Formats: sequence, C-alpha cells, structure tokens
Amino acid sequence: MTMELFSKNNNKIYSRILFIIVIAFVSYYIIESFHDLSAHIQQINYLSLFLSFFFTLIAYLLSLFIWIEIAASFGLKASFISTARAWSFSQLGKYIPGKAGLILIRLDAYENHPKRTVAVAILVEFIAAFIASCLLILFSIFFMKNIMPEYLRITAALLSLFLLFFLHPKLLKPLTNILLIFFKREPIEDFPSFGLILKFVFINILIGIPYGLGLFYSMNCFADISFSYLIPIIGIYYAASLAGIAALFAPAGLGVREGIIFLILPAIIAKGVVIAGTIMIRIISIAVEICLALFFYFYNHNNKT
Repeated sequence: MTMELFSKNNNKIYSRILFIIVIAFVSYYIIESFHDLSAHIQQINYLSLFLSFFFTLIAYLLSLFIWIEIAASFGLKASFISTARAWSFSQLGKYIPGKAGLILIRLDAYENHPKRTVAVAILVEFIAAFIASCLLILFSIFFMKNIMPEYLRITAALLSLFLLFFLHPKLLKPLTNILLIFFKREPIEDFPSFGLILKFVFINILIGIPYGLGLFYSMNCFADISFSYLIPIIGIYYAASLAGIAALFAPAGLGVREGIIFLILPAIIAKGVVIAGTIMIRIISIAVEICLALFFYFYNHNNKT
C-alpha cells in the first residue's frame, strides 16, 4: 500500500496538483496587486520600471547561482537547466500560505536524491540568506551617519563582526543540529566549510545591491528620488523581508513586508510614493519569478522534443 502511494504515476499527479495550487495563488496575488496599483498607473516612469525589472532579475539570477553552488556542495548534481527549473518553480511555491510550497516543490524536483539532503541544502541556503540580510541591515545602520546616533552605528559594527564569527561550522553546525532535533529531525554530519559559507553569505550581500536598486527604481517610477536614499532603502527592504519570513501565515511575506516598509520609509520619502513603489516591486518580483519559471520550463521542454 505504501509503495502504491509513492508510485511514479501518483508522483506525477501530486506534482500537477502542486503546480495548479501554486498557479492559483500566484494569479490571486497578481490580480490583487494590480488592483492596489490601479490609482497610480498614470504616473509611471517607464524607464524606471524597466530598470527596476532589470535589477530585480539580476538579483534572482544571482540567487539561482547560489543555490546551484549549495546544491553541488551537498552532492545534488543536475544539469543547469534542470536545477534552474526546480529553483524557479520553487520560488513560486512560496506564495502558498505556510511557507511549505517552496520546500515541497524543491523536494519534488529532486525526487532522485535523498529528501533529507535536499532539506538540509535548503536550510543552509536559508541560513546564508538570513545572515546576509542581518548584515545588510547592520551595514545600512552603520553608513547612515546623518540619521543614526553614533552608539547605534558602533553597535551595528560590533554585531556584524559577531555574526561573521557565528558562521564558523564549530558554532553553526551544533546550533543547526539543535534546531533539527527540536523539529524531530536527524542531526546532520556533513556541513559546508567556513570558507564556503562565507562565500554564500558574501554573494547574498552583493545581491542586496540589485534588490535595493529594484526597490529604488520602483519608487522612482512615481517620483525622482535621490541616490543618497539607496542605503536606507536596502536596509529597510531587508528588515521588512526578515519580518515577512518570520510571519509564517503570510505567503512570501506579503502584507507584512509591505507593512514594515510603509511604517519606516515615509520618514525619508513621501508616503504616497512609498505605497505605490512598494506595490510596484511586489508586481515586478512576481513577474520576474513567472518569467524565469516559464523560460526554464519551455527551454527544458524544447530540448526534450
């Protein structure tokens, strides 16, 4: 009976059901986002719109290459197109409430590999992105000389050093295993080297630049914004993203992420511009994810035919 449940035919049915669920949720958020933006469409600067899309696309492609490196370090070897297809579809899976969609689609895509290995690779990807996000927030605080008091900037610098120290496998591996045991999972034995983890974190930090530029130009669609606001925008964007990750009930952090941006950014940028720009980056992010998923799907499909 158990073998019948996990037969090849049942796996295909499960994959199709999961795909339909993802498409349904993504379609819902696209329609909702366009409805929210409808009042601002006449004001759009289309050059800034293109630049926002371009930089967001660059950020996603860099994230894909990080996953390829992490997957390879855990022995999850596959062709570039197969890996890209799995990763791009899993990005759409995060729009299913509860955060499970991303993991389920990634596990489904690597059906020929041990599920535990795939899950640990996803965990390392998350840790690298999480630490990089924290560092970007701290770096932005440190460089905001005219906004933040001196003691906060010094604290941010010290916390950045602590986080880098925390990444050493002698600390990170046992802490990761404590987390796995808490969720009643087996502890891991193999773990990436300190140099490899630093590499993943450093590339994630670099990704913060195109992500920040994506948000910057999405707001620039509705008003001319000074480049001096780029560092605060990056810091606030990542702070909002971390809040979105923590909110398990919110698919892809939607609503929570925007709420944090609405709360903080109007202190330096007009509120109407912040609201319109934040809705715009939500639409652009979904559009980039759909474009990548469709591109890798049809590229892979055409190669088979």
